Amino acid sequence: MNTLSRIGAACGAIFAIVLTIAAGDGSHSFSGPRAVAGIAALTVAVPFIAYLCSVLRAQAGEGDRWLAGAALAAGTTGIVLKLGSGAPELALHQAHLIPGTQLYNTIDAIAGGATVLSLYPLAVFCAATAIIAFRARALPRWLAAGATLTAAALTVNGAFLGTSFVPALLLFLLWTLLASVHLLRRTWRKPVPVAHAQATAHA
Repeated sequence: MNTLSRIGAACGAIFAIVLTIAAGDGSHSFSGPRAVAGIAALTVAVPFIAYLCSVLRAQAGEGDRWLAGAALAAGTTGIVLKLGSGAPELALHQAHLIPGTQLYNTIDAIAGGATVLSLYPLAVFCAATAIIAFRARALPRWLAAGATLTAAALTVNGAFLGTSFVPALLLFLLWTLLASVHLLRRTWRKPVPVAHAQATAHA
């Protein structure tokens, strides 16, 4: 059981690190290996979000458990939208469109728009996580405060619909990395359940 928990927790760090490396500073031309790495990184973000939300739900009060469900739905939606932003970029590469043409710019704008739209559900994910973290102490206060700051940054960044500059997404990656490391360390420190310890002692 702990092995699966560790995998779920570690997925967040894998997502943050690999996506940061794959994206670079955004000035690189299309690269197949980088594109595959980015897709894989976004995909493993889903199990991390599911694991984090299971931790939140387990520690939340009965009246707050719906927030864990909201965090799961919003986080997954944000990742799916960000995944979808890669489809136009792949189409540009496969169609061998020339940069600067009207068609190229239109398709490229669709990719950028999907990225900006992903900021809103990710903001809801961070906000719901922060509320449960503060109320149920499901996460350390510094992580809860970081989730609050990240939610605010994502919301403000998302308000600029025409922008291609998304620094809030970098903040989200940083918060995810820190949360992943914390959760991973916690799986190693988690005590053995009493029932299991007693069964082992009498075996």
